[in-house]
Amino acid sequence: MKRRHTLLCCLFLIVCNGTAAQQNDPGGGAEVRPDPLPLRTTLVYECNGYGFIARRGASEMALWLKDGYVVLPQAAEDSGTVYEDGDVSFWTSGDEAMLTVDGQNYQNCHLNPVRVPWEDARLRGVSFRAVGNEPGWYLEIQESRLLFVGQYATTRIMVPDAIAEGTSQVRAYRGTAGAQQLRVDIVDEACVDNMSGESFPSRVTVTLDGTSFQGCGQALDSPSEDVD
Repeated sequence: MKRRHTLLCCLFLIVCNGTAAQQNDPGGGAEVRPDPLPLRTTLVYECNGYGFIARRGASEMALWLKDGYVVLPQAAEDSGTVYEDGDVSFWTSGDEAMLTVDGQNYQNCHLNPVRVPWEDARLRGVSFRAVGNEPGWYLEIQESRLLFVGQYATTRIMVPDAIAEGTSQVRAYRGTAGAQQLRVDIVDEACVDNMSGESFPSRVTVTLDGTSFQGCGQALDSPSEDVD
């Protein structure tokens, strides 16, 4: 019994030490961590020749389509889940999905998780978003508020009342959060993300207490309808 108790104690210490090591290592062996913002209800679908944004509620689905914004109530369905209203319906079952608009079926719809943080930010009213790597970070600008999340989401700085300055092509924002100084410089010139290879229209430099982070960003248009 004593030997078994000793063995259990050793195993407990190993698990605890391993957990502590993971917490002390922000990278965790991965280069990019998931965005910490609550994105679970925002979805980006790409079908055969058609793409759209969705936000799922308890018993309804809001869709941002090319021709406008609709909210579909959930309908009964034996195989999968259907949301429909009038001439628009959306069916999903597991990884399969299909959108029907005005009698036109858009099949093979699949999720695009890479676009989710951008579209979720758009729906929340964010007007500009930027990202960078090594370490991973992102920036959101909403009216006069700056949100900088860095070090793979282990650093979070909020500036509620930033000061804007600059010109139409070179813009700057600066402010403080407690004792920390945050500055954002946006230059409207082509920028390529050094990990994804994606192209953006703006080059962004974020400076936090003298440490600079380089990345790319873009302005986000407001959605046609607000979502609570």
